[in-house]
This record gives sequence, structure tokens and C-alpha cells, in this order.
Amino acid sequence: MNLRVLGLAAVATAALLLTGCSASSNGGSGAGAANANSKAPEGLLEAGTLTACIDPEYAPLEYYKNGSSGDIVGFDADGVRALAAHWGVTAKLSATSFDGLMPALNASRCDIVWSGLYQSDKRKAISDSSPVMQAGPAAVAAPALAAKLSTAEDLCGLRVVTQSASANSSDVADLSKKCVADGKKAISQSNYPQTAQTVLAVLNGKADVLVETNVGAAYIASQNSGKLAVASNSVFPSETTFGVFTRKGDKLSAPVAEALKALYADGTLTKIAKQYNLDPATLEVSK
Repeated sequence: MNLRVLGLAAVATAALLLTGCSASSNGGSGAGAANANSKAPEGLLEAGTLTACIDPEYAPLEYYKNGSSGDIVGFDADGVRALAAHWGVTAKLSATSFDGLMPALNASRCDIVWSGLYQSDKRKAISDSSPVMQAGPAAVAAPALAAKLSTAEDLCGLRVVTQSASANSSDVADLSKKCVADGKKAISQSNYPQTAQTVLAVLNGKADVLVETNVGAAYIASQNSGKLAVASNSVFPSETTFGVFTRKGDKLSAPVAEALKALYADGTLTKIAKQYNLDPATLEVSK
């Protein structure tokens, strides 16, 4: 994943520095602590608090409002707050490096991960998850090159950058093997821990193409108009979803799924999506 850029709001100027996993009281759910009438389910690590691990450098899903610190906002961040409010508890966002999200969850440092992660088979094998939004990879490059990319095979022989530990990184590695098997040049792949660094790699000429989630790619291109563009969606058709993750077999897994359905049914998720200029039609919550 790992749709992540100085809040992706200032990608053209600097890379966001994240260090491991740092807890933040960045809640602001407006719900207050759980009370006697709370709908909070059993299983929260801290009574009256929903703790979510989140990587706040991936606008418009999660990013620092002022660019590098302070309140974390975005579709996912506000979704966490809405989920907490639905249960009558306080939201706590724990800023976590992308490659540390799933380890932090499984080490019980947070209740959920809601941070622009694909529901990949690898993640499903070690966790439970509920779908939220349609997603898939996208190729970002200089406008002239982006216009020439129409299939995944067009990346063969190019320098492609991805975020470390992301599903996109694995997909590009697999694609490179296919390139070689088909008699074409392998992809020269590089990985960086943060999306900010992957974007700068393309802007600085160290890579030809960035493969990022479609939501993140669209935002990256919008913030770098004239310098970067998103290639045709025929390169990587959308074929997966972003999910909200809980530990495998955890008491929270079913309540999270049910709460997401309720937040979708009452229009809360649609309202949040519109707030961040995301198409509500891409919302995909289990009915």
C-alpha cells in the first residue's frame, strides 16, 4: 500500500518523515468515552477507546492536516472517528509506518487498521477484514510516457518504483518475472518505505513509473499537474478493495463489519467520501 506523501499534500517539495509507530491522541470523534448506553463491542484493547493504526501520508485517505503533524484527517481517518462515534467511544489514531501496520495490529498495539490497505490474499491469511472501497493499482509517470502506457506489459524494461511491503510491490515483482518469461526485458524495480520517496524518485528522474493505488495515484497527479499523469486504467484494471483489518478471529471482526454496513446504510460513509472528493460509487461495503 501502501494508495503516501507528506500528507501527499506537499509531495513536490518534501518527503514526510515517519518513525515506526507513535501513538496519537488524534481522536476527536466527538463521542466521548463509552457510557452505560454505549454500543461498544467486547474486545477493545482500552475500554471506551477505539485505537486504529494508520499511516498518515496518503491523501485523501489519511494525512496530516497541516502537512507534517497535528490532526490526522482523510476518508479513512474520519471513518475511524465515525466508527468510534457509532459505538459511543473515543477514537485514537496511532501513526504507524506503512510496513508496520499489520505487525502492529497483530502485536495488539491497535484494535483495527484502517489505512488504505488492499484486501490481498496475503493479508487475509493473517487477519480478518471488511471491504470499504474499490481499489487497484495505477501507473503514474511523466505525461508523455503515461500516454504511451496501455497494458501492464508496457512496463517491461522500465524503471518502476513502488512502496516497500505493499501489494503493488509484489505485483510489479511478479510482472517482471512474466516479462522475462515472455522474452522481454525485466523491470528494474526499486522500493522505498514512503510514498513521498517514490513520487520524488519519478520527479527526480530516478524512476520512470510509480505504481500506486488508483486513489493515491489520482491525488499525486492532481498535485503535480504537468509533471505527472495517471496512465490508462487498462494497465492495471481495478480488481480489489481497501479494507478495515482486525486480528484473525478477533471479537471485533464481526462488530466492525456490522458497523461499516450501518455507516454505509445511513449515508455516513457517502458523506465522508464526498468531503474528500472521492466517488461514492466506489464504496463497496458488504451488504
